[in-house]
Amino acid sequence: MSEPTQINAGCSASPGTYVCTSCDHEVVLESEKDLKPCPSCSCEMFNCMPMTHVRPDVKTAEDAMHPPKRK
Repeated sequence: MSEPTQINAGCSASPGTYVCTSCDHEVVLESEKDLKPCPSCSCEMFNCMPMTHVRPDVKTAEDAMHPPKRK
């Protein structure tokens, strides 16, 4: 399995789950927005698990809010 993608706080982030690389605190974004530092330890680096890793048909913030119906 490949290494997870990492993203820094302050960057624009897509909907998904972001896990702090320092304390493993999970931050869940339901819409596209700037990622804030970890609320638990103030770390600014996260492993990225965007919604698209779970469902390949989810490609945009709008798709995440209103996922396409599965066939």
